[in-house]
Amino acid sequence: MSVVMLSNEQVFSVLRTLSARRADLFQIESLIPQLAQAMKAPCSNLADARDALADPYLAFRAMIGHYAFAKRGKDRHEYAALAVEALDDPMPNANEFAALLAGGHAGDRLWQSFAAVCTRHNRKVNEQLNRGVFEGLGDFATEIYQSDGIGNIWTTLLESIMRRGRAEPVYHQIVNIRGIGPKVGSLLLRDMVAIYQMEDRIEPIDYHYLQPVDAWTRKAGPILSSEICEGAPDWIVAGKLAKLCRRNRVSGVRFSQGMQYLAVSEVQNIHLLPAHLERLAT
Repeated sequence: MSVVMLSNEQVFSVLRTLSARRADLFQIESLIPQLAQAMKAPCSNLADARDALADPYLAFRAMIGHYAFAKRGKDRHEYAALAVEALDDPMPNANEFAALLAGGHAGDRLWQSFAAVCTRHNRKVNEQLNRGVFEGLGDFATEIYQSDGIGNIWTTLLESIMRRGRAEPVYHQIVNIRGIGPKVGSLLLRDMVAIYQMEDRIEPIDYHYLQPVDAWTRKAGPILSSEICEGAPDWIVAGKLAKLCRRNRVSGVRFSQGMQYLAVSEVQNIHLLPAHLERLAT
């Protein structure tokens, strides 16, 4: 099947459109409400989200409830909801969270709570896939707590990016957490950079780490760039899209968020994406 190819002018139009209003809509209608739901904290804008994420307890809820299961396909929303419920037992508030980390067994406690919640709701525990998420994030938060007495995963990663101006070391730090893979790593970094509006503070050589790749971006890639072949590895797609955005002086982070909004909220059927991109190009 032949791939639709857009002209340079059409590509610029698509990139500009996705990185403008649709990126805003993604943040307003998806990112902020979903973070608020996971944290159980009122958030109506990016400033509210930044304030909430400064709290180690709320930040951990965001990590578990919004990001940890983000790439689990059709089961992601169900598992995320179960995970948030599981957090309420061992750590219903910030004080209990600190005590949990101080005890040194947060990962195991969180996993046991999640398993109990799944059993209560007659859902598969799926230990092989899920145990690592709770133990990995719990142990990482514990390690941070033992170092600084705070235990905020989110701000620890954020401060590392801001201090170095690099995303690569933080990306590998995230991916090395048990249960967290490359796709979630890029998704988390992309949103973090957007929330703090700091894309221009990061070395361009690391921009591909801010491009999470999924079926939609794989489909869009060859349409937007002749340098992306169908079936190309994810890291190639991410790098070429980051390069394309930079060449067109468009925010790669906002393009990615706009693309996600387009996919989930507008197109929904991936087979319709080429025609939709053509319409955006006019």
